[in-house]
Amino acid sequence: MDGSAAPIDDAVLELIVDRAQTHSLVEAVHTEHTGGVTSLVTIELDCDRYPDNIQDARIEIQWYTNGDYNIHYIETHMANDIWQCRWDRHQNPHTTRVHFHPPPEASSVDAIPDQLSDCHLTGLFTRTLANVRQRIGDLWG
Repeated sequence: MDGSAAPIDDAVLELIVDRAQTHSLVEAVHTEHTGGVTSLVTIELDCDRYPDNIQDARIEIQWYTNGDYNIHYIETHMANDIWQCRWDRHQNPHTTRVHFHPPPEASSVDAIPDQLSDCHLTGLFTRTLANVRQRIGDLWG
């Protein structure tokens, strides 16, 4: 993941853990620690909600003290194919500070409209899970 120059905000990541643990799409929540603080939250999604060809689906989140973030959605398909996308907020010489790396490879980058750039953590988390619900619907459709 691309990162920010700012330190990780472990307090915000702990809030994400608390919110994620009670969401109906979430199977499990894991954290990684660096230097004694939470540095990455991985949210395993309930694969029973997905078609059988999806082996694994997860969201990986990093949040920084300056409000920068990386929200990375990853699906692993039966053939070990990866379908992924990522929402980021950090300095980027190729696009706006707030940007999106579209699926299926998350290798290109698109600007996100300015009105979304100052969205609060809870709004981003809610929108991310709404996007996941839409993706699950699209997979079944």
